[in-house]
Amino acid sequence: MQRPPQEPLPYEELPLDSLDPERVEALWCYRPAAPRRQTVLPDGRMDLVAHAVLDGSGRIATVRLAIAGPADRPGTVAHRAPVWSAGVRFRLGWGGACLALDPAALLNQVLTGAAVERALGNDLASALLAATDTPGLQAALVQAAHRLSQRAGPPGPAQARALQALRWWRMHPGAPLQAMCSALAMSERTLRRDMLATVGLPLRSLAGILRFQRAMALVQAGRAPSLTGLAHDAGYADQAHMTRQFRRLGGFTPALPEAVPVVEAVWQAPSAGPAPPGAHAETREAGPHNLRPRRPAPKAGPPALSARPPRVAGL
Repeated sequence: MQRPPQEPLPYEELPLDSLDPERVEALWCYRPAAPRRQTVLPDGRMDLVAHAVLDGSGRIATVRLAIAGPADRPGTVAHRAPVWSAGVRFRLGWGGACLALDPAALLNQVLTGAAVERALGNDLASALLAATDTPGLQAALVQAAHRLSQRAGPPGPAQARALQALRWWRMHPGAPLQAMCSALAMSERTLRRDMLATVGLPLRSLAGILRFQRAMALVQAGRAPSLTGLAHDAGYADQAHMTRQFRRLGGFTPALPEAVPVVEAVWQAPSAGPAPPGAHAETREAGPHNLRPRRPAPKAGPPALSARPPRVAGL
């Protein structure tokens, strides 16, 4: 049975303009017209997000900042209006370098409050927090992304090796790890260490996430004539392997011809409201050192459908 059509996400990606497309994947904004619930899927990226709580006239009353680390499990979050949110999504392998943070320390975590201000620096954080309207906040976010990209500098040896491996993966989806190590003349131990330091995810977890995202993209693009073919094209050992990974990473199973319930990653600011796609959920229980663990996805009920294709590495 087909599920009823879902309303499009109130999400827009903006032109990158002067931002470095090798380091910044997207500049986005999000504002739901009504309260809604959204499912969060892991994608390995990191995001810098500014949540603007709006007053009755549409001016900004308060700005809250957050940084999301990479995630390896699904979650869910509820949105409340009126909050206008905007964010910078860094490319896979660049979030930690641009934000000068250890991505592995932020696995499944959200950094908030003063810790975000320290990571950005006083001048960038002050410009974001002082915005009084949404165009001003968007401009400050672009400036912050530009400065953070420059601050990262050229890749160090470990990051360079990890980025090289990610490029190879994009060109050879589903290839075994041993084939990558041979092609790059790199030991598996070195690759595992470099990827954890650069992306913040164990190599096996990252491979599973990229395969999962690729499979969803193939379904959304109408390039999956059968589940068996989908499993093969996405790089799974077989259909059963694919189904297990979909349950673990998405909380659902693939089905054709019905579209896979693809959802966008989303945010919720502490005590603020809507959480936009392009980032990650957070709970309200304070964690250690300003970190907040993400809320696990509920077992009951299907996730909301997204009208926008998933963020997929290398596709």
